[in-house]
Amino acid sequence: MGNTDFQVTFWGVRGSIPVPGPDTLKYGGNTSCVQVQIGKRLIIFDAGSGIYALGRELVKMGSESNGDIFITHTHWDHIQGFPFFAPAFIKGNSFRLYGQSKIDSTFADLMHGQMVYQHFPVSLDQMGAKFEFHELDSGIDIDLGDGVSLKTTNNNHPGGGLSYRLDYAGRSCCYITDTEHCPKVDQNLCKFISDANLVIYDTHFTDEEYPRYMGWGHSTWQEGIKLIETAGAHRLVLFHHANFRSDREMEVIEQQARTRNNNCVAAREGMVINL
Repeated sequence: MGNTDFQVTFWGVRGSIPVPGPDTLKYGGNTSCVQVQIGKRLIIFDAGSGIYALGRELVKMGSESNGDIFITHTHWDHIQGFPFFAPAFIKGNSFRLYGQSKIDSTFADLMHGQMVYQHFPVSLDQMGAKFEFHELDSGIDIDLGDGVSLKTTNNNHPGGGLSYRLDYAGRSCCYITDTEHCPKVDQNLCKFISDANLVIYDTHFTDEEYPRYMGWGHSTWQEGIKLIETAGAHRLVLFHHANFRSDREMEVIEQQARTRNNNCVAAREGMVINL
């Protein structure tokens, strides 16, 4: 099971749009959001619709919330839950938000943009918590304090994006979603995830489906396995499940992936992994 001082919890595992309903009960229908708890440090990857349930859980715990939120990119399925993140409405809470600027908009502008009055009745500045915005780019290495370090690399996705690697006490977790693989395994990405304990990877499509969706900026579970095996990473989490994928179809994919490499698991809402 590993130690509980480095814990990864999945709150949203889908791509594109939320798909609640009877066919997605097992794996979940919310869009991307992953919580990493390192001791008392709260780190959140992406703010898709899954962050709503995470926020409710944090409020239920009762203490002040302070954390770091890393956004891969500002497509809707990765930020659409942020306006409903309850801890952000509570005075005394504080969050540092990290992401990329795009063309003529800063990262802060992009996060404010989905909450302008035409789209949402409460602006980001009215939410209550204190926010700090930090611009990131590829190749950044940040000391987050408390022995936690973070690295970034570029995603191959329309409009761009970032992947993240967290290292703490000799253990590591990589969050690599919304990126399209290359014809040959990307050596830069291999270096980025080298010897990582856990790699959360975009497996939106299968190899059979992929030719119809080239250029969409997503990868496959088969390519994810190639990547971790080439890089010497230890465990793969299939992530960013296609919105059209039912639980039954996900079960088949997970079984196929585990047959090829037993250190694979498909992300489910509520799944917890201790590193």
